[in-house]
Amino acid sequence: MAEQTTDTSNEKNGDKINHARSLTYYIFALVIGVWLYTLWADRMTPMTDQARINGQVIRISPEVSGPISEVHVVNNGLVKAGDLLLTIDPRPFELAVKAARLDLQQSAQAYEADSAAINVAKANEVAARVKVVNAKKNVERNRVLAKRGTISQATMDNIESDLETAQAGLAQATSALDKAKQEFGPRNIDNPEIQSALNKQEQALLNLNHTKLLAPADGVVTNMNLGIGDYAGAGQPILTFINNNNLWLTAMVRENSLAHLKAGNKVKIVFDSYPGKVFEGKISSIGWGSSGNGSLTEDGSTGLITSPTSSAKAQRFPVNIEFTELPEKLDLRYSGRAVIGFYPGESYIGERLQDIWVWAWSYISYVS
Repeated sequence: MAEQTTDTSNEKNGDKINHARSLTYYIFALVIGVWLYTLWADRMTPMTDQARINGQVIRISPEVSGPISEVHVVNNGLVKAGDLLLTIDPRPFELAVKAARLDLQQSAQAYEADSAAINVAKANEVAARVKVVNAKKNVERNRVLAKRGTISQATMDNIESDLETAQAGLAQATSALDKAKQEFGPRNIDNPEIQSALNKQEQALLNLNHTKLLAPADGVVTNMNLGIGDYAGAGQPILTFINNNNLWLTAMVRENSLAHLKAGNKVKIVFDSYPGKVFEGKISSIGWGSSGNGSLTEDGSTGLITSPTSSAKAQRFPVNIEFTELPEKLDLRYSGRAVIGFYPGESYIGERLQDIWVWAWSYISYVS
């Protein structure tokens, strides 16, 4: 009886060992299967959580120096194109304009006592030239936005029409000046003293115009830490402007996952700020270089977006993604994090499996 009990116990122990061994084999097989799947999926249906919302960020700098006399916007406030952001104390520049006009008058009086009509015509021509300069800058600034679709073609047509009107005004002012010169007889308008006075007046008018900083487009002013009395230095950035009407995604993708990706490929997007929801987009372009370590920052020496890879692993390259069919009320913020699943059309089964992964990630973001 004791021997029978021992044999039964040995059989049970043997069965347990066999079950444990089988379970171990299953686990190893599962791990190897998952590992092989990730290697395959990394090339056929890549996915990355190294993605950020990107956009046009402008560091607004004044063209003249002086204390700030008025601030017309609040931090993180919405602005429209052409809105007044802040005003640099204009009084010194107004005095400079007056001084330049006096210099011009004195220079003209040196050649002729009765030159009031010529001086008026010259001042009008300078003002018209300033309008043309400002109109050209406005056209150049908005032409880039029109190409990106930020502003409508109708708006761009109106802006170009303003330039034509300014140029016509300049032509009219020039014609009036020529007429005045003919009426009062020959004038040595090319005299260096008169030209110097004209240049000073034009520069003074431009400087006065530059005391008002305007919004370059519709967007948001953020990271603003200045107020009335702060000193604004010419060429020194004092405001950060984000064009929140022209946002896209930049995903940093490992180079060994780029084999099948190309512009136009469909992608699915999960935002941390919108858990449980999956959005769609498409690849607009794939970068040709990256450097360093970071996210949405640029290398000062190369101008390339830095990669978040700090070890000897595969380098990452920027893949730009444009949104499709996003809800109007979606509140996206610059540099917000996203998870991207790519659909290059290489494997139907792989893409259906990726649908499951993307769906799972959309809920994992609740606790991430």
